[in-house]
Amino acid sequence: MISIRGPDASKAPLEANILPCRIKYTGPASSSRQFWNPTSEQAQEANDGTPGGETHTSYFRGRKLVGTKLVVPDGYQGRVLNPPSNEPLTGNQKREVLYQDDEDDEGDEIEEAAQWTTESSFSEIMVWGHELAVDGSQDGVVKGLEEWMGMSKILNGYDGT
Repeated sequence: MISIRGPDASKAPLEANILPCRIKYTGPASSSRQFWNPTSEQAQEANDGTPGGETHTSYFRGRKLVGTKLVVPDGYQGRVLNPPSNEPLTGNQKREVLYQDDEDDEGDEIEEAAQWTTESSFSEIMVWGHELAVDGSQDGVVKGLEEWMGMSKILNGYDGT
């Protein structure tokens, strides 16, 4: 069984960004405003009088990026998790996690196999596209998040109330 330990109340929420590039590094990065300085501004009204949305722009390694903000829906939490250890599970450990005997003779709780800790949380994800805002109907990340939310509602029987 996998359990997730809640967030530390003293840690501030993070800003989650998905960039349209591959970076072969997963640790923290000390970014300076010189290299990463996203701006947000209110777009002008359209000709039909509908209010314009918010536009997000930044530059990364000399390329213009335009962001689309995805908000984590009510009832869900965005979390950055740390695995229980840096060492991957062996084949036997994986089988043990999958096939733990859930019928304990004395009714005691089963010992947890893995406890993940919450590094931080986030309430929105900024998905960046090259030169243009990402098209939600075509972008794999946006579609994947929306499909995951829909599947989660079905599997968990979550009705939003």
